[in-house]
Amino acid sequence: MSEAVVPAGKLLGELIAIPSVTGYEGPLRPYLERRFRDLGLETEVQHVDSDRYNVIGRIGEGPIRLMLCTHQDVVPPLDESNWRSPPFTAEARDGRIYGRGAADAKGSLAAMMEALARAKGRAGGCVALAAVVEEETGHATWARRLLEKYAPEAAVIGEPTGLRAAIAHKGAIKPSITVYGRAAHASSPRRGVNAITLAGKLLPALEAYGRRVGRIRDPLLGHASSEITVIHGGERLNVVPEQCMIRLDRRLVSRETVAGALGELRDVVHREAKRGRYRAEVDLLSAYPPSSTGPAEPLVRDVCAALEGLGLPAEPVGFPAGCDMWAFRARGVPTVVLGPGSMDQAHETDEYVEEAQLQRAVDVYERLLLQP
Repeated sequence: MSEAVVPAGKLLGELIAIPSVTGYEGPLRPYLERRFRDLGLETEVQHVDSDRYNVIGRIGEGPIRLMLCTHQDVVPPLDESNWRSPPFTAEARDGRIYGRGAADAKGSLAAMMEALARAKGRAGGCVALAAVVEEETGHATWARRLLEKYAPEAAVIGEPTGLRAAIAHKGAIKPSITVYGRAAHASSPRRGVNAITLAGKLLPALEAYGRRVGRIRDPLLGHASSEITVIHGGERLNVVPEQCMIRLDRRLVSRETVAGALGELRDVVHREAKRGRYRAEVDLLSAYPPSSTGPAEPLVRDVCAALEGLGLPAEPVGFPAGCDMWAFRARGVPTVVLGPGSMDQAHETDEYVEEAQLQRAVDVYERLLLQP
């Protein structure tokens, strides 16, 4: 084992202490560069935008046999007064490490860093670790930029799977529906058409659509879903609102497509608008497809064998959210999602990862890195 090895728990504390909310990951780059080099990794940075960089560490020569990849960004902590301890100060208590990103996904990053340091000089072929920016938006823009330069033979994506081998993840569309009325002074409301009232008439159809979508079920990923998550209408107290915006979070399971889901939603909205004699338009804010790796792929067998060898559950599962896996699969790279922590903790107040599971993740990653 390299003398440069630093325990994952210490690394995680350092990572949590550097706020890296999506879009503002810049402060994390110099830390990662320094730590990667301290751990004995050949280190590169890839500029992606403003002061934001993907940071890549590797050991060994030749083509990258296996790339471990996870993200630098975290979601905002929201109301920090609701946290038992400051969200950007790691606190260890009751066998857990608390802090924003502990589960999603700085725990994976810390475990991958220790594993790569432990594998230095012993890894099978060339292996790498990539810490990318802006995963939380779902665009995978900078993971795709990473893959313009690097072509790993296989990849493991670090996300909170409870150390289960996830071989599929849900896709999503994030549409915005704008309902149009006509503005007027609120003292003469009949001169206008209230867009909020019209949007209210659309809501039952969107709820019925969500129930219908919820009956679609995938053996690994569970049920598809559609949920109304944002409504905004009106600008001033004394003006009949001219527009009302409704946003949905629509999750896709295997065999569903972005185009198919968007087309179906547009049909629902336009049909209801025509019936109610108002105008409504659907715009797509972001989207990514569901993705999967076949259970017969050698990588899947290797990951399951590594888990079984450590006495952990080895049956492949699905990952209920989105992640950068789809960017790798779009390039034909066999990919598994695997990391410490629970999705029940992701984006939550008092987010945490179990210390024992964090260390177990190091052992799993190391086994994968050492395979010939």
